[in-house]
Amino acid sequence: MSPKPWKGMGILPQAGRTNLAAKDSGASGIMLFAKVAGPTSFSSLGVIKKALGTGKVGHTGTLDSFAEGLLVVLVGKMTRLVPYITATDKKYLAVVAFGSETDTLEPSGAVVKEGPLPSRQQVEAVLPQFRGKIQQVPPAYSAIHVDGKRASDLVRSGATAQLPSREITIHSLELLDFDGGYGLLEVTCSKGTYIRSLARDIAAAVGTCGHLVALRRVAVGPFQLEQAAFAPRLADFTLASRGYGDVPPTKATAEELEEVAGHLIQFTPEMARACGLVPLFLSRQYNKDFFQGRPLRKSWFTSWQDSSSTEYPVFFESGELVGMIKKAGEKLLYGFVIPQQG
Repeated sequence: MSPKPWKGMGILPQAGRTNLAAKDSGASGIMLFAKVAGPTSFSSLGVIKKALGTGKVGHTGTLDSFAEGLLVVLVGKMTRLVPYITATDKKYLAVVAFGSETDTLEPSGAVVKEGPLPSRQQVEAVLPQFRGKIQQVPPAYSAIHVDGKRASDLVRSGATAQLPSREITIHSLELLDFDGGYGLLEVTCSKGTYIRSLARDIAAAVGTCGHLVALRRVAVGPFQLEQAAFAPRLADFTLASRGYGDVPPTKATAEELEEVAGHLIQFTPEMARACGLVPLFLSRQYNKDFFQGRPLRKSWFTSWQDSSSTEYPVFFESGELVGMIKKAGEKLLYGFVIPQQG
């Protein structure tokens, strides 16, 4: 049986069978999905589109093909929340192979460097220097744009991609297991962190080289992998397994599609707070003013409180998300408004 999403937060999966024959069912919400190693993040969305009968989906951060784990997918009207979910912290489990480095810093690349195997004590000794705010150079094989082109495309064409370092935050970093030159790391980090680069830099700090052989994303902000559709398909993530489970067939069964559809949940005020946002509740008497785009006033919101926040999700008093507003000084501006049916 699949784990119940958002147990304890008053959130239930949407009931009812999805009409797969419709061009667009109008489904809207948040889908937690467990990607397996092998397919791209984009191709993994296919089963969600089919299960929900809609093409209006957007993920909040890709996973490399070799990686697995949690994809937070926004559906329908909720796709407007993509930048807010993407900005949250992430948590990963990563298996690092010390003693060899590939050009891509992951298993599919060609070995370009070799070095000695470190001890567990050597690896643990350098980890403190990677905790907190650090500078990190992204991998050359990445989607970051250099002079209008993806760095990975430049490298594949034979050019050199010079990527500047960027500040990231490693909130926690622990070595959970170590055996024969392989290390299992647990990392909680800010948006924009490349675990492939982290593996490279940790290996360099102990006087050798290294690359990732497996990666699993286990959390995105408040969203957890165990709450995701298909999470039971993933094997235990250990040094022995290298994190790889059986890749499921490309065509999902009717039962599997129904399982995916049953994991669609809604964005609630509790989730907003867990994502670091301050929710506002629109007083019923100002519903018409809000949807007609009239100048915003603090008095419209029953829960208004001055804070350092500059963006606020707006909910009906019933808890349904209706938009996002922004604060510029003392002025309130519309971010986006979710059209209401009927």
